[in-house]
Amino acid sequence: MPRIRRTAVVLSGVIALVLVAAATYAFAGRQTADVAVPPDDATPEQVVAAFLDALDARDCDTAAALWATETADGGEPSWCGDVAPLDSIEIQDHSLESPADSGHDPGDQVAWVDVTFTLDWRAFGSDGSMPEGANDWGYLLVRSSPDDPWRITDQGHV
Repeated sequence: MPRIRRTAVVLSGVIALVLVAAATYAFAGRQTADVAVPPDDATPEQVVAAFLDALDARDCDTAAALWATETADGGEPSWCGDVAPLDSIEIQDHSLESPADSGHDPGDQVAWVDVTFTLDWRAFGSDGSMPEGANDWGYLLVRSSPDDPWRITDQGHV
C-alpha cells in the first residue's frame, strides 16, 4: 500500500474516533452538580425541590435517594440522565391525603405536591412519557411517622 494511501487510512480512522468521542460526550448525560439530600425534617416541598434540582443536575444518586426504596422502578425515574435543563419551576404547597386513597398503610402520612416546570430533553433522551415544554406534574410523598423523612413514591400528570 502506498505511503499516501496508508496515511489517509490512518487519518480517516483518527477522525472517525474523534467524531465518535465528540458525539458520545455531547449526548451522554453528564452530572453537572452534586445536590444534597435534604435533612430528615424537610417538608414535602423541600424534598420535591431537591428532587427537581437533582434531575436538573443529572444527579441520579440524589434523585434515587429521595424515592422510597419499595418503588417498582428501583428508586429513580428511568429518564434521570436524559433531562436537559428544567426551567420555570414552581412548587405548590402540599396537600395531605388519606393513605387509603393511594394504597398505603393507615398509619402512613401521605402528601401530594403539584409542580409546574418547563422541560427540555437531551438529544435522543425522551422516552415519550412527557412532552417538552411546560408541564403540570405532581409527586406523591409518604412517611411512616412524623420522625421519618418524606420520600417520593409516585409521580404523574396533574
